[in-house]
Amino acid sequence: MARLGIAGVVGVLGLGLLTPAAGSAAPAAAPPTGAYVVGTASPTCPKPTFTAIQPAVDAAPAGGTVYVCAGTYTGRVTITKTLRLLGAQSGRDARSGRTALAAESVVTSTAGGLVVNGTVNGLVVDGFTFRGSAGDGIDALGGGSGFSIVNNVFADNQNGMNVSAAGPAPSTIARNRFTANNRGADPQAGTGILFTSGPANDVTVSDNLFERHISAAVNSIGDPSKRSRGLVVRNNRSVDDSSLAVVNNTVGALIDQNQATKPATATGTIIYIVGNNDGLTVRRNVLTGGRGTGISANGLDGPFATPESTNLLIDTNVVRDRTTGIAINGAHRSVTVRGNVVQGSTRNGDAPGRGIVVSATSSGLVLTNNVATGSSDVDCVDASKGGRTAGTADTWTANVGRTATPPGICIPGRAPAASPVPTTG
Repeated sequence: MARLGIAGVVGVLGLGLLTPAAGSAAPAAAPPTGAYVVGTASPTCPKPTFTAIQPAVDAAPAGGTVYVCAGTYTGRVTITKTLRLLGAQSGRDARSGRTALAAESVVTSTAGGLVVNGTVNGLVVDGFTFRGSAGDGIDALGGGSGFSIVNNVFADNQNGMNVSAAGPAPSTIARNRFTANNRGADPQAGTGILFTSGPANDVTVSDNLFERHISAAVNSIGDPSKRSRGLVVRNNRSVDDSSLAVVNNTVGALIDQNQATKPATATGTIIYIVGNNDGLTVRRNVLTGGRGTGISANGLDGPFATPESTNLLIDTNVVRDRTTGIAINGAHRSVTVRGNVVQGSTRNGDAPGRGIVVSATSSGLVLTNNVATGSSDVDCVDASKGGRTAGTADTWTANVGRTATPPGICIPGRAPAASPVPTTG
């Protein structure tokens, strides 16, 4: 597929690609034939054989289906085998609507809501609300494969979910709504989707809505000795999360076509590239508002130090109204920053408003066809020293910026008019 020019990219990003399907408050469908049915008998819950989820899970054979009628179910549910867990709203997009708790299959607990023990492959969780648990909504740390976690609401838990997936069967986390999962004082609390105790191999996180997390929408902490391979975070919407994505310990990851918006006073880096990533691509994201940096590549220092990343591509993103648009810090190797549009970077206290910033320790970066305009301080900055463009250690080609330090890395020119941020309904 041919690469789009800057104006073309901005136009495509204005088409509303991230608009989710409308939610539904329709009554629940009938339980599937052969399912183990949980609930209280009613017109919408015919012939239940269990009143609690755990006994039905224990009774169902591996590969069986457990259907949970609308109602509130208290207590942790433990899974040790492959199952299809279907809630009353299975098959219904959770990103909008779905506000009537009486129509939901609600799981709540003083510990984790749903806990997967051991290596369980092919687990399906569809159509639940995980709400108000002191632990995570879902914990699946055994390194299973082929998960499908779809159409669920996660609200007011410690984290929405904490997952390890070893592959090779692909896993899908899609059409869920994650809202303010910030409960408790655990230092890892406050994240929608967390990958901690192992890799997230061949996991696609797509078409989800994240809201008001104090840490991140998605955080791939992972394991430096078992980096996540093939992680994809695509077409999600983030509203007032501290970060959209924290990316660490990955190989071949893709952060693509996401939208993040933040209020003017909110802080935090929206896409935070920590370290030990190889072949990471960040492209076609639209990031708007708040204080801090839009996209930042950093090596993590201190007791949790990680190596700088290699083979980074930051491509055709739009960053508007941040303090800093795009920042490359540290000695990352083989970094290309290409075709991005940064607008309206604005000073925040002592922090200057700057469009594209490269630190003094960089070397060999390639920055081409980027546009940075309307910065309150400087549009383009490269603090490195060397024998490349304008005495820096990096190569700057065909970049547009009204102001530049040193002069020559960006040239004044007419920037394309950016399209409005896509609306999501």
